[in-house]
Amino acid sequence: MTGAVTRVGDLEREAARARLVEAYAAGRIDAPELETRAEAVWGAARAVELAAVVDDLGEDPVSPGGADSRFVRDLLVFLICGAIAVAAWHLTGRGFFWPVWVLVYTGLPLLRFLIPRSATHT
Repeated sequence: MTGAVTRVGDLEREAARARLVEAYAAGRIDAPELETRAEAVWGAARAVELAAVVDDLGEDPVSPGGADSRFVRDLLVFLICGAIAVAAWHLTGRGFFWPVWVLVYTGLPLLRFLIPRSATHT
């Protein structure tokens, strides 16, 4: 798929917003421009729209494809979603422990960090 038709989610929008804040902190954009661009970032539905807002800011200071950042992101998703699900289960009278499905689903991406890299390239 091309960038023109690729839809973006909140994760991509948040990364773009972080680039805007970094550019503001570095003095590359001023406060009104930060506000205008931030509105455009949250309104972007496609990758091309998002790129148009941040591409002239320079290189992304944090490489989004790093294994460390993926691990932290996946771990945070697991912990936060798990905590919310367990709290909801507890507050709704307990019964069957349905948060197990949330924990399994959000925990699966963490397994890729347990498997040695050489085992995945056969």
